[in-house]
Amino acid sequence: MIEYLLENPIEVNTATIDDLTKIPFVNSEIAERIIQYKNKYGDLYSIGELNNVEGIDKQLFAKIKPYLVIDRSRFSKFNEEQNVWEETTRKNFYQLVDLNYRTRAIQDIQKRKGFETGKYQYSPLKFYQRVKVAYDKTYKFNLLTEKDPGEKNLADFYSFNLSLNNVSFIKNLLIGDYVLEFGQGLILWRSIGLAKSADAVFPIKKKGNGIIPYTSTDENQFFRGVAASFSFSDLTASIFYSANTFDANIDTLTSLITSRPIDGFHRTESEINKKDQSKENLLGGRLEYSFGRPLSIGATFFTSSFQNKFAPNTSFKNCDDRYNAASIDFNSFIESLNLFGEISRDKNNVFASVVGLQSSLSRKIDFVLLFRNYPAKFINLHGYGFGERNGATQNETGVYGGLRLASTVGTINFYYDYFRFPYPLTNDKTITGGNEFLTEFVSSVFYGTNLLIRYKHEKKETNISGIDEYNRTKKFTTNRLQQNLRIEFQKRIGSTTRLRLRSEIVDVYYSQIKPHEIGYLIFGDIKIEPIKFLKVNSRFIYFQTDSYDSRVYEFENDLNGVLFNPGLYGRGMRWYVVAQYKIFKFINLSLKYSETFRDDVKKIGSGDSEINNNLDNRLSLQLEINF
Repeated sequence: MIEYLLENPIEVNTATIDDLTKIPFVNSEIAERIIQYKNKYGDLYSIGELNNVEGIDKQLFAKIKPYLVIDRSRFSKFNEEQNVWEETTRKNFYQLVDLNYRTRAIQDIQKRKGFETGKYQYSPLKFYQRVKVAYDKTYKFNLLTEKDPGEKNLADFYSFNLSLNNVSFIKNLLIGDYVLEFGQGLILWRSIGLAKSADAVFPIKKKGNGIIPYTSTDENQFFRGVAASFSFSDLTASIFYSANTFDANIDTLTSLITSRPIDGFHRTESEINKKDQSKENLLGGRLEYSFGRPLSIGATFFTSSFQNKFAPNTSFKNCDDRYNAASIDFNSFIESLNLFGEISRDKNNVFASVVGLQSSLSRKIDFVLLFRNYPAKFINLHGYGFGERNGATQNETGVYGGLRLASTVGTINFYYDYFRFPYPLTNDKTITGGNEFLTEFVSSVFYGTNLLIRYKHEKKETNISGIDEYNRTKKFTTNRLQQNLRIEFQKRIGSTTRLRLRSEIVDVYYSQIKPHEIGYLIFGDIKIEPIKFLKVNSRFIYFQTDSYDSRVYEFENDLNGVLFNPGLYGRGMRWYVVAQYKIFKFINLSLKYSETFRDDVKKIGSGDSEINNNLDNRLSLQLEINF
């Protein structure tokens, strides 16, 4: 999402409140003040004018500046109010072309069992390449290839697209691979989305970007075909068609799809036999009308047919190969209140819905309240709704409330979420649910120093096997209680050095069944710039947990474009170093080396991924060229 915003910054003078609130750190109050400032003084000619908007200080301006742009071609003559002239210098061809090339290689240094036994016959190297070309931000071309460890071809997966943007009434026209973000994600959204987090307000309301060129490596959950959006004043019309293959396990006797693997691995004969074994043809469209500030309404529809029928399962009760879905979404502003939601219908006339209320009472107070109802029989093919099981968009009801309060002493985030699963998640026919709350306090103790304290409490009903008072094995419905406490201290020294210390403890308890399980993590990291153009980030972690159930997570710095958030369990240490060096103005070279050492086991992992010792280390290299 951040990369997309950086490549497609928001034009300040034509932006709506929803456009501006796509930027992290911008709430509806700040967005409203930007628009009021523009309406009062006229179009902005320089991004720096935002410093004059009430509520935008130097720190906030520095955070949001990279995501904003001003289209100066809109200024056709001397502006007397701003007392500035337009820029008349015409850019040449080379100034209008943007080129980004990224190549990455990742190698596990320890051999995994699948390679030692010969089950995986090809290179253990993970290899990735991506090219992005744009001309005047109007014509764009993207090409991506990837090979996973053990796969034969360097382009085992490939993705491409070509797009035309913002030409006359054509908002965008795309041929190739794409994803869709409409409404609140009940029927159409990309295969990943923001979930509950320490930011209690920002992630909850989805802010879709419509048709988006696909530049990721998920090999099965995107569309391949043609899509277009057309803008006619307050009306936007979109149409899309896709004919894409996907990995599937096909029953040889019935030709039914029994499952859809989404890991993207094609290392062995059985995995290769699953590759592109079925196909989906999808046709759909969307109409969205804006009534200005008060209200916008969208209607979305698609129909889908599959090459093979699905075998009956929890989602598909009958063998069928044709599906459709429709939804209506709305986004309404009433003074400082923002009411939004979506109601959707599947082919069996089962309705799912989500509705929310969000408000920025001031620059310092934000809150959100959201209700969701996803019936157990609702068929979700391509949606990704908000929930406890984020993205499932099925078999869940719940209510979420979040509050963010900023003051002179610090910022408080708090949320509470109550959820139920109407249909049993396991075979013992027991209906379960739970609740969760989180509170976080972040304070600048003094200049350049931050203190963070976070507590999370999650209680869920779950079904497990245990021993009763008569020493018999029995299935119990019990409450699983997990508590996390994190304390973090961060210190900036000058403009090039940052120190951070964190401790976190996890307590997991099953009422009347198991004793408490404890896990904890302690780490320290440092980010420095020892010489010009060289940035180094290193972290050392010690962890100890009673089992995998009490694992502790730590989001790591990594190469650009790589997301890594490992769950650490057992007893051991982990460390890594990430180095980024700008060789020239347009060439970046980055490296990451990491090691995980476990002193409580003799082997790490299981199955074909098993390492025959207690050390797991990895080397990653990446080269980026930008013109």
